[in-house]
Amino acid sequence: MVDFFGQQEQARRQTSRLVMLFAVAVVLIVLAVYLAVTAGLFIAQFFQGQQQFFSVYTLWNPMLFVWVSGLTLLLIGGGSWYRLHSLKQGGGRAVAELLGGTRIPSATSDPLLRRLLNIIAEMAIASGVPVPPAYLLEQSGINAFAAGFAPGDSVIAVTRGALDLLDRDQLQGVIAHEFSHILNGDTRLKMRLMGLLFGVTLISDAGIMLLSSRRTIAYSSRERGTHPAVLAIGFLLFLAGTIGAVFADLIKRAVSRQREFLADAAAVQFTRNPAGIAGALKLIGGCQSGSRVVHPAAQQASHFFFGDAMKNGQAQWWATHPPLTERIRRLDPTFRGVLPAVDAVERSRVIRELAVSELTMPEQAMPVQPSQKATTRSEAIASVGQIESGRASGLLVRLPERLRHFARDPFTARAIVYAMLLDEDTGLRRQQLDALQVKADADVFSELLDIQPLIAGLDPDLRIPLLELLMPALKELSGMQYRIFRGNVKLLIKANEQLSMREYMLHRMLLRHLAPAFEAVQPAANKQLGVEAVVADLGVVVAMLVRLGRHVQPAKIYRQAMEQVAGAVEEPMPRADLCTMARLDASLNHLRDAAPSIQQQVVASCAAAVIADGHVSVRETEMLRAVCDALECPMPPLAEAGLGF
Repeated sequence: MVDFFGQQEQARRQTSRLVMLFAVAVVLIVLAVYLAVTAGLFIAQFFQGQQQFFSVYTLWNPMLFVWVSGLTLLLIGGGSWYRLHSLKQGGGRAVAELLGGTRIPSATSDPLLRRLLNIIAEMAIASGVPVPPAYLLEQSGINAFAAGFAPGDSVIAVTRGALDLLDRDQLQGVIAHEFSHILNGDTRLKMRLMGLLFGVTLISDAGIMLLSSRRTIAYSSRERGTHPAVLAIGFLLFLAGTIGAVFADLIKRAVSRQREFLADAAAVQFTRNPAGIAGALKLIGGCQSGSRVVHPAAQQASHFFFGDAMKNGQAQWWATHPPLTERIRRLDPTFRGVLPAVDAVERSRVIRELAVSELTMPEQAMPVQPSQKATTRSEAIASVGQIESGRASGLLVRLPERLRHFARDPFTARAIVYAMLLDEDTGLRRQQLDALQVKADADVFSELLDIQPLIAGLDPDLRIPLLELLMPALKELSGMQYRIFRGNVKLLIKANEQLSMREYMLHRMLLRHLAPAFEAVQPAANKQLGVEAVVADLGVVVAMLVRLGRHVQPAKIYRQAMEQVAGAVEEPMPRADLCTMARLDASLNHLRDAAPSIQQQVVASCAAAVIADGHVSVRETEMLRAVCDALECPMPPLAEAGLGF
C-alpha cells in the first residue's frame, strides 16, 4: 500500500532537490551567457577599425561579468516568477488551457465524454477529494495529465486518442494513475517545476530575438545593417539557452521518472486491475500516434503527461518518462516486448459502441469491488490518500438518479446546495426560503422547491459524496453567479443565528474547493510546523470531536487521543465555550502548515477520538473527513461503525 504521508515527505524533499538542481543550472547558464557576450564583443572589434584584440574585452572582465550575470538572473528570475504567479492564479486550469484543452461540460451527452466523467467522479469520491473538472485535448495520441497545486484546484485532461482507443478498464487505469499524482503531491511539484524552468528557456528566446532582429544599426563608416556582433551574440545566446533546455529536461527526468513508476503501481492498487493500465501502455506502443502531443507548449509541460508526449514512448536517457516497455514489464511480468499494431479506425468504432452500451447498463449490473472497512485507528490512517472503489461505488448507486443528473448542471447543482442547508425547523425553513426567493436566481429557486423533498430524505452519509459530485458543475458558474451563490450560502447558514457543525463543515469544504476557480488564492505556505506549534490547535479539534461522540469518560478519551501526538498531556480538555467555530477554523488553518509526519499524527489523534467508543456516527465521520480535507490529507469514505483500537 502506498504511504500517503511518506510520499508527501518525499515530494517535499524532491522540491528541495529541484531548487538545488535549478540553482546549478542557473549558475551554468550565467557562465555560458557571459562567455557568449564576451565572444560577441571580441568579434565586434573586427568591425570597429581597431586592432585591440582582447585589450579591452578580455576573457575575464569583472565589471562585464557583474552586468551580464545581473541581467541574466533578472531575466531567469523574472520569467520564473511570472510563470509561477500565473500558474498560482489559474491552478491546473492554466496548464490545461495552455495546452489547448477545452472544458468538458458536466452535462455532456457524448457517450465517450460521459464515460470519462463517470470514471473521474468514481475515483474522486473513492479517494475523498472533490471531483476535478475534466478537459479534452484534441490530439490523436493516447495521453492524459493531472495538474494543480492542491486537490481543490486540480484538473484532469485527456486526449481524444485516449477516449477513442481505450476501453473502460484501460481508461480507468490511466485516470487512477493521474489521481495518484494528485494524492501524492506530484502535481504540486510539477507545477513548481514548470514555473521555475520557464525562466531558463527565456535565454534561448532572447538569442532568437537577436538573430531575427532587423533593426538598422550603423557599425562602420561605410556599412549599415544588423551588427555582426549582435548576430554572434544572438547565436551564442541561443546555444546557451539550448544548454538550459537540456538541463531543464534533465531536471524533469531526475524529479519525475520514479514518480511515474509509483503512480503506475498506485493505479494497480486503486483499481485492483493491472491489465487495465498495462493495456493502455501497450496500445500507446502499438498505435501510430503513440502518446505524442503536437502543441507548442508540449515541451514545457512534458513532465505532466501519462506517456512521453515528445518522444512517442521510445527510450531516451534524458526523457521525462521511463521506457514504455519497462513500465509494461513491471505491470505485466509475462510481457515479451511485442507491441502489435493497432487499427485506430476500427478500434475507435468498437470503443464508442462499448461506451454507449455502458451508459445504458443497469447500475446494479456494474462491477463493484469489495469494500475494505476502516474499523481501527491504524486502518483509518492507512486509508488517507487511498482510493476505496468498493464503498464509493456503493455510495454512488445509493444516490438517486435524479440527484446525480441534477449534480451535473450549474443551475440544479446550486439548488442542491441550498436544499442541503435548509433547516429542519418548519418556521426557520420558511424564512430561509423567503430570503432565497429574493436573492437567488428564479430558475434556481424553482429547482430548489422541486428537489427539496428528495434532499430531505437523503441518507446523512451521502451528503459529503453528493457535495464532492457537485464541484465540476459549480466551477462552471460565472464570476457573478459564484458571488451570488456564495452570498446565499452564507445567508442560509446565518439564518438561525447559530452555526452547527454540519453547516460549518459543509460551508468550509464547499467554498475552500470552489475559491481557487474564482478567486486569487495562494497555495498553503510550506512552513513545516512542529508538534509544539500546533498542539493547542489540535486540542481544540480533538475536544470538539470527543464531544460529538458518546463517550462515558470524555476527558480520558481526550488525553488518550492527544497522546498520539504530544505524549503525556497535562493540560485539561478545553472547555466547550472556548471551542467555537471561529476557533476551530483558525486551528484547522494552522494545522494545515504542519509537516506531513505531524499531520499523520494529527489524523491518528482525531481517529482515536472518533473510534474510542466503538461507534462512528455520521456527524463524527463528516467532521473527521472534513478535518482531513482541511489538512489536504484526503480520506475515502469510511464504514459507518468502528470497532475500537
